[in-house]
Amino acid sequence: MLRHLYLNEAFERKYFIQFPTRPKGMSSESSSDLEELDVNLKEFARKRQSRLGIVRTGQHQSGPVSHVGDIPNELEYDTLLRCAMMVLKKGKDLGESTRIKLPLDVKREARKTSINIAEISRILNRSADHLVSFLCNELMTTGSINKDGKLLLKGMFIRSEIQEVLRRYIEHFVVCKICESVEDTDIVRDKRLYFLKCSKCGGARCVGNAVEGITTKGKAKPQLRGML
Repeated sequence: MLRHLYLNEAFERKYFIQFPTRPKGMSSESSSDLEELDVNLKEFARKRQSRLGIVRTGQHQSGPVSHVGDIPNELEYDTLLRCAMMVLKKGKDLGESTRIKLPLDVKREARKTSINIAEISRILNRSADHLVSFLCNELMTTGSINKDGKLLLKGMFIRSEIQEVLRRYIEHFVVCKICESVEDTDIVRDKRLYFLKCSKCGGARCVGNAVEGITTKGKAKPQLRGML
């Protein structure tokens, strides 16, 4: 019997004949049970792969290839990208429509310069005293508010000088650096520091340990030139 087995193995190696083998762990009894139940393992695997959306390389399908967990149209990349672009465009248009204009009125009276400070502080929703302190520190002069709400600065200043100082004030104490909102910001005190908080985006940044004006260097951003 052993001699017969050796002859069969030698015959297979010589003519490269491979006979189907049972899967590891499967006995002859289990294979016969599958045959009796009429279970086609290849067909079962093919259906399972098609149900999970698994496509083998080398196979071509006439229709679109399905993926695991089909994504609805609302979550497709192109749809989300279009929605994001629409939101950005809407926010840009809204920001341009809500840009405020300051009616700056600068006049010379004798050796002084008058500015409609009460109207400007009301539009910016800031304290007039704070704005006056900032202007005086930046222009290195003194001034006071009369009964008509005009700021009288000691000295003669041209309109462009006042505009540049007001732009720096708006950039530091009014505009939110995150969403660039102008009308939704306010200065609040937290212990010994002052913060500019935005109610639109929830952002906050420190603007110093005192509300007095600060001496800044350089020019304001070009985006603020349309406000004055």
